Amino acid sequence: MIKTTLNWTVKNLKSMRDGKNTLQMDHPIQRQSGQWDDDRLKKSLLVHSVLTSYFPVPPIYCLKEAVNGKEFSYSILDGKQRLTTLFDYIDGKYPLDAETPPAVIDGTSYELGSKYFSDLDEECQQEILRFKFTIYGFEDADDDLIEEIFFRLNNSSPLSKPQKAMPLCGVQNAKFIKSILADKFFSEICQFSAMQRRKSDDMCTLLQGMMLLDNRYCGYEFSSISADEIMRYAAAIKNNYSEKQKEKLYDVIDYLEKVFPEKDKMLKKINIPIVMLAADTAMGDGYNSAKNIYRVGPMYFRQWFSCFFEECYGEYKEYCSSGSIKKEKTLKRIEIMGDSLKGYFEMEDGRPAEDGNAGDAAPSEAEDGAGDISPLSGDEVLSNDEPPAEDSSLAEESGAETPLPLSEDDVPDEEPVPSENADGETQEAIGAEEYDPANTENAVLTA
Repeated sequence: MIKTTLNWTVKNLKSMRDGKNTLQMDHPIQRQSGQWDDDRLKKSLLVHSVLTSYFPVPPIYCLKEAVNGKEFSYSILDGKQRLTTLFDYIDGKYPLDAETPPAVIDGTSYELGSKYFSDLDEECQQEILRFKFTIYGFEDADDDLIEEIFFRLNNSSPLSKPQKAMPLCGVQNAKFIKSILADKFFSEICQFSAMQRRKSDDMCTLLQGMMLLDNRYCGYEFSSISADEIMRYAAAIKNNYSEKQKEKLYDVIDYLEKVFPEKDKMLKKINIPIVMLAADTAMGDGYNSAKNIYRVGPMYFRQWFSCFFEECYGEYKEYCSSGSIKKEKTLKRIEIMGDSLKGYFEMEDGRPAEDGNAGDAAPSEAEDGAGDISPLSGDEVLSNDEPPAEDSSLAEESGAETPLPLSEDDVPDEEPVPSENADGETQEAIGAEEYDPANTENAVLTA
C-alpha cells in the first residue's frame, strides 16, 4: 500500500465532485449522507473552525484508484460529512446557526450567525474556498485493508452499530446490501423515518431478514436480532455469502415489491424481517419470479397481509413490546404470522390443503381469453398476481365441469370448491400437486 498527502483546497475538492466527477462519496462501506442534518450548530461550528486557525479540523482519508492509464478517481473513506457540510453551505442549502460565534481573520472580526454563504463578507467566502484539509490518499490497498482502515478510523466515533457492521461484512457484501437498500422496496415502500435512515436502521432491518433466512436455509444460529448480533452476523458472512443466498434474497425482495405497489403503514422496522420470512413461505419452492408463478400470488398475499393486521394483530403485538429483539419473542412473531398465513390459505405443513380452491387462493394467468382462468396440469405451480375479475370463469376442458363464477369477495373465507384438470383430477389449492415442502417445512414455526 502507498500512502500520500494530497494538497487540495475546498474549491478544488468541490470541483472534483461537481465538475470532473473524480471525487466519489459513495464507497460501499461509507455511511449514508445527511448524518448531521439535524444538528445545524455542529455544521456551523465546522464552518467557524475552517475560518479560524486555532480550532483543529480532522483530516480526510481517501482511496486513490486508476480509471485509466492517466486518470484517477478518489473515494472518500473518512470525512464525507465534513466535505458535504461545506459543499452544501457553499451551495446555499442552509444558513449558519444563530449561535455561531464571530470569526476573527487577520485581526478583523466577522459576524457569522444566521448567514448563508452568499451573505458572508468576501474575505470569509475566500477563506472557506481556499481552506486546505489535511488529506491522506491510499493506493494499492485491497478490500481487507480498506475495511480495517475504515473500522479503526470510526471505532471511537459515534457510528451506529449497523454502520459499524458494514465494513465487517466485506466490501463485496456491502455493495450487494446497498444495492438492495437502493431498490424500491426499502427505499420507497418501507416505513423508515429520515432519522432511522441516517442511523442505518434500514440496513439493520435488512441484515435481520438475511440472518433469519440463513437460519431457515443454512442453520445459522442466532441469539437475538439485536444490533450486536447483527455485527456478529455481518462478520460471519464476510467472503461467505453465496450467489444462491443472494439470489434467494433478491427474489424475496422482488416478490414483496410486487405485493406492495405503494407504502403500507405496517411495513415498519419490527415487522419487515418477519414479513420477509412469510413472503419466502408464500413463494414456495417451485416459484418462477420471471413468470410471476408463485404458490401464493402477490395480490393474494397482500389480501392476507391486510387481514392479518386487522384480525390477528392483537396476539402478535404482545411480542412487539419491550424485549422484542429477544430470540423467543422473534420466534413467536414468526410463528403467529406463519400460522395465520397457513390458516388463511389452508396449508398443512407448508402444503396446500387437499380441498382448496385454485380460484380462491392463487389463480394462474389465462393464456387465452380475457378474464378466463385455465385449469392447470399437475406439474404446474399455481400463481399469480391478479385477483379474478367478477365475471371470471373456469375454462372448459374435455368435459370438465364449470364451477360458478367467482367474485373478489369469494376469498378463502367461503367453502372451497376444487377445480379439475382435463383428466378430471382435482387440483390442489395454491401449490403444485407435487410440491416439495422440504425446505419450508419448519419455515413458519421456526426462524
